Amino acid sequence: MTSSRAFPDIASASPQASPAYRPIEDYGFIGDMRGCALVSRDASIDWLCLPKFDCTPNFFALLDADQGGGCTVSLAAARPAEATRRYRPNTNILETTLVADGGRVLVTDFMPVRTKPDLGPVGADSEAKGWLVRHIRCISGTVPVRLGIAPRFDWALAPEDPEVVGATAVFPQHGMFVTTSHPFREQPHDLRVDATLRHGETVCLVLGYGEAPTGDVEHLVAHLLDETATYWTAWAACCTYEGIHADLVLRSALCLKLLTYAPTGALVAAPTTSLPETIGGGRNWDYRFVWTRDASFTAGAFINLGFDREAAEFLRFLHEADHAGQPLRIMYGVDGDLPEERCLDHLAGWRGSQPVVAGNLAYTQDQFEIYGELLAALNLFLSSCGIDKLCPSLQKDLPAVITRLADTVIECWQKPDHGIWEIRGDPTHQVHSKAMCWVALDRAVQLASRIGMPAPERWATSRDAVMADLLSRGWNADIGAYTMSYGADDMDAAVLRLPLMQVIKADDPRMRATSDAIDRDLGLGNDLYYRYRRDDGLPGQEGAFAACTYWAVGNRVLTGRLDEARALLDRGLARANDLGLFAEEFDVASGAFLGNFPQAFTHMAVVQETLRLSAALDAACVERETEAAVQNGRRA
Repeated sequence: MTSSRAFPDIASASPQASPAYRPIEDYGFIGDMRGCALVSRDASIDWLCLPKFDCTPNFFALLDADQGGGCTVSLAAARPAEATRRYRPNTNILETTLVADGGRVLVTDFMPVRTKPDLGPVGADSEAKGWLVRHIRCISGTVPVRLGIAPRFDWALAPEDPEVVGATAVFPQHGMFVTTSHPFREQPHDLRVDATLRHGETVCLVLGYGEAPTGDVEHLVAHLLDETATYWTAWAACCTYEGIHADLVLRSALCLKLLTYAPTGALVAAPTTSLPETIGGGRNWDYRFVWTRDASFTAGAFINLGFDREAAEFLRFLHEADHAGQPLRIMYGVDGDLPEERCLDHLAGWRGSQPVVAGNLAYTQDQFEIYGELLAALNLFLSSCGIDKLCPSLQKDLPAVITRLADTVIECWQKPDHGIWEIRGDPTHQVHSKAMCWVALDRAVQLASRIGMPAPERWATSRDAVMADLLSRGWNADIGAYTMSYGADDMDAAVLRLPLMQVIKADDPRMRATSDAIDRDLGLGNDLYYRYRRDDGLPGQEGAFAACTYWAVGNRVLTGRLDEARALLDRGLARANDLGLFAEEFDVASGAFLGNFPQAFTHMAVVQETLRLSAALDAACVERETEAAVQNGRRA
């Protein structure tokens, strides 16, 4: 099936000749809960990290079109191929249909995963080979296809030519193999497969580390695809949610599961680095790590959808991680320590957005809200799932964990910190941080009661002191709102979380005034919000922060404004890409995605606040039906 036809009209056949940078929303996301890849709308893999999220990427044309390599699928045609795509229902298997002169091909991209046969009460529920698999099948006509494969090593600083034997190539210095169903045509550093496919014929590719598979590649790929589909459909079937926007909620759940590093239970903030919050600016960060602040978001999202094990695994990770002698760290590597932040000045950056960075210096900051996030997650888990579903070590250590975290909050709550937004400047007395310190002590008292442990009086006393301080110093009488920090005039969308975390009731007059002030000062008059507008010492203006929309939805739900909440939610969810995925931010003018992608924080907020609204709508419906029944009874 190897074609002798030349491809003189395909300018993009080599990944080195990549077109202009694709929009962030043009990407789909695949993975095996160890590593991951981003696949563009035209089936180009422009980001690949194997064997785990935070390793040096194998493809990164996403960040440098000239040096980043990639894996492309090109069709010989007189006009550019048209493309449609979807996830296979209830899976993370991505299917892209390319249509060109003479026919169509279906490109199926996935990373093999299967259910762990000896599944115990804790630990990963899956096994994975750490491979990328591409299956290209002609579904009509006759189509000449070119597959370009260009791995890169150490951010393109360590080039290596492949050693090719038939349809297998290896990069021995780095341990990578590429196996296909067709022989390669070699190029310097790169690989190429040309084939003319007729209806039903296929080209298959398997890429990974270690020993290359042998035997019939097409048969192997078909088997791996069946196993992977079985795993994902079985996992998705455990979702208990059937309310409004159920399809987008399930896609968010599938995305969050993909962002989990299965061996340890960690969940990364995003699978990418250096996708900018400001195009061409310096707001570029590496999000391929684990933030403690995501604990309550993660636990809530998974528990409320019926995925108790995933919530328990994240709590297991936070318990078993190396805290480096601290009560709790701001962030962690997925299975070890964090790398130092490194600027990769030789890389161009997405659409010229420099620097490209590996590593994240935020771990050096003080962020006191993390104690409230973890204790809230533990309290939610115990109230919803019971202590028996926690990992055994956390069950045993729970009294000591609660005590350590609560007493740490008593020591630190009166100090300034950098807060949830990790502003790189001097610490301040952040209102959101103080509120989460109150949450920490409040949930510590509740947890003690749940496990039959006497709560020291100092926890409740300090909790009340935090609240008194927050109410008196966080309120700015001149502005008429709770502001970002004590004595400041700036608004902070994170303050919308206070009602969501039961710190202050949403219908409290001061909280209603704060919500209105946030709408006025941070809202853009549609469904978008800035998280803040203060000078944070960085150049450029960032985009609208996606999660803030859903926090505003939650506040409207809690004040009974359900029609407003539904309209705001619908507009926010309409901004998902065609696959149901979200980045961290939006460009306020165009609505284009900004920031690392896909973003766990956004998808957690989507789940939490969609479910909150759905439950409120159901309750309102029951109330109306009950009232109608009463009225009918009276008339009868």
